[in-house]
Amino acid sequence: MAASWLQSRETARQTEVLEAQLGAQVWPYVSESINLDDAGKTAALDIENDGLGPAVLYSLSATVDGKQQSNYIEVLHAILGTHLVKRKPAHEHMGLQVNNSSVGSVLRPGESLSLFRFSSKHFAMPFVYAYQRIQMSVCYCAIIAGKCWRNDANRDNPPEPVAACPVIPNDILHSSMLPTAGML
Repeated sequence: MAASWLQSRETARQTEVLEAQLGAQVWPYVSESINLDDAGKTAALDIENDGLGPAVLYSLSATVDGKQQSNYIEVLHAILGTHLVKRKPAHEHMGLQVNNSSVGSVLRPGESLSLFRFSSKHFAMPFVYAYQRIQMSVCYCAIIAGKCWRNDANRDNPPEPVAACPVIPNDILHSSMLPTAGML
């Protein structure tokens, strides 16, 4: 009986070691970044998987000055004010590209996804300069059950392990709202 108990204990320990090794081999590391093109007229908000394994995306939330935002238009308005189309200089082209995903979308290792691109010679640079007012939080999991992390942008800490990714009201990653000209 003692030998059987010792054998099961050793098997459990070996299983834990193998799970840890496998987890390290498929560990995703998702981070956010904001970029401004060389001409200073297009701002892009991207997420990237710099880890070794795929990242299953579950949520991305954003606050501006501590206030929850439910879509990218609200983020723009919170930073730059409303009625951007009316306030832009005459004859300036303004564009907005939003890439929404479904819950459980996968970001492969080394892949990046442009979540949001905003083109405006007048507004892009002020948006990038004000980026520190935006707090982004992305929650993602590895393909191994129970291995999830939350990464808060603008924070110097590494991603925080979480038991599971919570459902976040007003999640902007999966927002079904499509922007229209009147919204800007």
